[in-house]
Amino acid sequence: MKAPIGWWWPLLAILATAVAFAVGPQYSIAVPAATVAVIAAALTIVEAIVRQRAFSMPVGGPRPIGPLGARGAFAGGQAGRVDIVQSLDLLDRKMTHPGLPMRSRAEVDQIVSGSPAEFRRYVAKRLDELEGPT
Repeated sequence: MKAPIGWWWPLLAILATAVAFAVGPQYSIAVPAATVAVIAAALTIVEAIVRQRAFSMPVGGPRPIGPLGARGAFAGGQAGRVDIVQSLDLLDRKMTHPGLPMRSRAEVDQIVSGSPAEFRRYVAKRLDELEGPT
């Protein structure tokens, strides 16, 4: 598991803060050290936000089917089924219903939790709906 932030920026902020306090009234050293501490702290926050956004996926957000393709998604168990549902929704939004809201996590869980036969029927029905308007 990757840490939410690196350790360089927080370490630099702590060290610069310590220097700023240690030098006391010597403003020629304290002010630049405090400035470095504030900048390092800000960069720590920016790094945490960037990493959080890079590794998080909105619940029910569309994502393309993985590198194994649709066949791999069907064999991919629960996660593969989620990919298929989200890909079908994305196709629906692109083709006919641009205002289609994203499914809640509960809806997706209900769809993918069925038996393989039920899930194949769901996919067939969705594909028929998508092919209908064209």
